[in-house]
Amino acid sequence: MSPRPSPQGLARELITQRNLRIAVGALGVVVVVGTVGYVVIEGWSFLDALWMVIITVTTIGYGEVQPLSEAGRIFSLLLILFGVGIVTYTATTFARAVIDGDMARLYRRRRKERIMKNLTDHYIVVGYGRLGRVVVEDLQRSGVAVCVVERDPEVVEEVERSGRVPVVRGDGSSDDTLRLAGVERARGLAIALPSAAEAVYVSMSASQLNPELNIVTRIDDPEASYRARRVGARQVVNPYRIAGWRIAHGLLRPLATNFLDLATFSVHEEFAVDEQSIPVGSPFAGRSLRDLAIGAEHKLLVVAIQKPNGTLIATPGGAVVLEPGDTVIIIGDPERLVEFARAVAGESR
Repeated sequence: MSPRPSPQGLARELITQRNLRIAVGALGVVVVVGTVGYVVIEGWSFLDALWMVIITVTTIGYGEVQPLSEAGRIFSLLLILFGVGIVTYTATTFARAVIDGDMARLYRRRRKERIMKNLTDHYIVVGYGRLGRVVVEDLQRSGVAVCVVERDPEVVEEVERSGRVPVVRGDGSSDDTLRLAGVERARGLAIALPSAAEAVYVSMSASQLNPELNIVTRIDDPEASYRARRVGARQVVNPYRIAGWRIAHGLLRPLATNFLDLATFSVHEEFAVDEQSIPVGSPFAGRSLRDLAIGAEHKLLVVAIQKPNGTLIATPGGAVVLEPGDTVIIIGDPERLVEFARAVAGESR
């Protein structure tokens, strides 16, 4: 399935495609019939016959390739009558498609279809308003694949023109729309919609299509937050609560708060917070933090470890042993975080 344009846009695309197919098909028939005709009537070679057809229907006027018989001249007259008209129609059809922008739209759509088919382990952002734009920018800055779902046709057209990110026009709560965005192959989904009810519906639809999907949604209403978690959202973000916390702690603990900003916001390059799961077979599995010496070896700080059962160990000591399925939360230089991820996976530097 491919991303659907608006009904009016779809109708226009279908008409353009139909006209182009007719024009190209008719031109192909003229070339084939004309070439075969000269080969049969005059006994010319294929190349001579093809060349005669081209210079005849395009009215170039280079002259006859070889002297024509009476039957050949009659055939040439018929070829001129039909061929020149078809060439003119084909050229006009292509020119109109280019001038009206239909060719560009068709190209963008085909390109988007190819991109969408190849998307896997990507992140979907539903809603491309002020919040959605920030989410997309941060995800792209992290180097991951992103797809946008947006129902406003003007916003969709803006995103398509920019070419920054593939976009699917439609309702995020629709199964068809989510499938077009590749939800069954996605790694995570962010819901940046202003309506709590819509966010709940999107969470429910997405979790049913992909139960393993990590869904993070914006919801202001506490009751709606509870419903969103029940239907599949892993995390619920209340922007007012977060903003209030940031302002209050900025007043009470300005240095600590600024440090957290430095570590968590990707616009800062000095520090970053990351998480790494310990897979089965990792060289880190079955070893204690003391043996691994992550601080000395990788220059990173382990701030917490989450066990597969959900237990969170804050500021773990050296005796804590990493096990497959553990998630290590670390802080440090972004480049060293990348190296640490490779080491956890057993990749050589």
